[in-house]
Amino acid sequence: MSIQILDCTLRDGGYINDWDFGRKAIVSILDKLESAHIDIIECGFLTGMVHDPERSLYGSVADIETVLPRRKRESMYVAMIAIGEKELHPAKLAPYDGKSIEGIRLTFHQDEIEQAVEWAKIIMDKGYKVFMQPVGTVFYTDMELLRLVETINALHPYAFYIVDTLGSMYRNQVTHRFYLINENMDPGIHLGFHAHNNLQLAFSNAQVLGKIQTKRTLILDSSVYGMGRGAGNLPTELITQYINKNIVSRYDVTMVMDIYDDFIAAIRKKYEWGYAVPYHIAASNVCHPNYATYLLNRQTLTMKDIEKIIQSIPEEYKVLYDLKLIERLYTQYQSKTIDDRAAVARIAAMIHGRKLLLLGPGNTLATEYDRILEFIEREKPLVISVNFVDARYRMDACFVSNHKRMDAIRQEIRLLGGIPLILTSNIPWEGEEDGEENRLFVDYDRYTNDDERVSDNAGLMLLHLLRECGAKEVLLAGFDGFHYRHNGNYYSSEWSLNRREEKEEVEDKQNRIRRQLRLLSASMRIAFLTPSVYEQDGDL
Repeated sequence: MSIQILDCTLRDGGYINDWDFGRKAIVSILDKLESAHIDIIECGFLTGMVHDPERSLYGSVADIETVLPRRKRESMYVAMIAIGEKELHPAKLAPYDGKSIEGIRLTFHQDEIEQAVEWAKIIMDKGYKVFMQPVGTVFYTDMELLRLVETINALHPYAFYIVDTLGSMYRNQVTHRFYLINENMDPGIHLGFHAHNNLQLAFSNAQVLGKIQTKRTLILDSSVYGMGRGAGNLPTELITQYINKNIVSRYDVTMVMDIYDDFIAAIRKKYEWGYAVPYHIAASNVCHPNYATYLLNRQTLTMKDIEKIIQSIPEEYKVLYDLKLIERLYTQYQSKTIDDRAAVARIAAMIHGRKLLLLGPGNTLATEYDRILEFIEREKPLVISVNFVDARYRMDACFVSNHKRMDAIRQEIRLLGGIPLILTSNIPWEGEEDGEENRLFVDYDRYTNDDERVSDNAGLMLLHLLRECGAKEVLLAGFDGFHYRHNGNYYSSEWSLNRREEKEEVEDKQNRIRRQLRLLSASMRIAFLTPSVYEQDGDL
């Protein structure tokens, strides 16, 4: 078998950084991949979107020509047109003239086969090699796949792919499809494999295919350091080194590592990708990894919670990501309506006539420690912490709305001698009857707000609850705001959410919380004892 490597760093990797590699980096990456003797190099997307010369998104093959190596090129250069996503109609392509890319990768869903064939014919008529890539090959039955192969034989493109879109395919599933296609497809058509690493099988599946005895050329897609959304892809440096040592030495892996050193390492410090349990859960349930990403980003769920929600996704919605659906399923899962009138009455009695100090887990709990303790000693407020406990502070109660944090808090509370807990109804409590009188459950739905992005923010939920209990004034400490470097604003690293967020994403979240605080301040006075991004002249 002849094996070729197709590097898709600038295209698939672009999902991580919005394709914003920078023009100099794009030129250098392409040049280094050429020097590494990578067989096929994908430059990015051909798209009808607004174009930016700093991104690996192109409006024409002429745009791509400007970033290609200026020397004699041995590698084949290609770009992708994705039907339904960033697409550029092939009628807008200039005819192939040997100066720019040589091939077009065309991705399509099962209901877009007819359109894909029409587009492929247009592209081939213009002189380009066409790579046909059916999204979610795992969802095709054997008969559907054979019918598609018949269509491919009639079209006779340069290559046809097995695309493990969801990273859910085990060895036997990959080899079954390979043999089925290999036995029935014209031998002159290359067969490609595009893997995602949700189950950490991208590398092993590539090795398995590489050992199959066939005269057909196999194309393996990869990216530097596996750069790609979610769990990422087959790493270029791993598969090229494997081929060098086990098949034939023809790649300069040091040039691939140079790309990592010069560009990808810096991107990795800012963005995350690679294997994670939520992506494993998504792949195991054969559904789009963005569902796992959404649930992970809510930062309130355990892995068991995430799995239960993903398992509830209807079959017809699994392959294509539906944001509204997962928002609804998340809300339904968290929503456990209870009658909390007795709990609210007890909390109202607890806070009656007392000043209220709410503690968030912000870094100012450490930097303003003496000031906070002095205030507690002087004013004797009722102190309620939010989603954490700490022996260094005297806490009269702990409010918990986050299932992910509950397990750790439960252990700490045992050690601290039983701090009263105020729990939202989405928090399960099993097994322990001791201390039941110190647990008050309140209805989750009643204390969320209508801004989906921050609807179940714990601090906001507690303020809504206290307002319901008759509080007219609260003082906040440790409500510093979020930080786009995940550990940057936490009093203790154990309370960090262990997730990097983009600066714009953090600012948007903080603006939304600020708006909700303003709404609450119309019916209760909210002030800050420690510095906060939400503070405006001391009060809201």
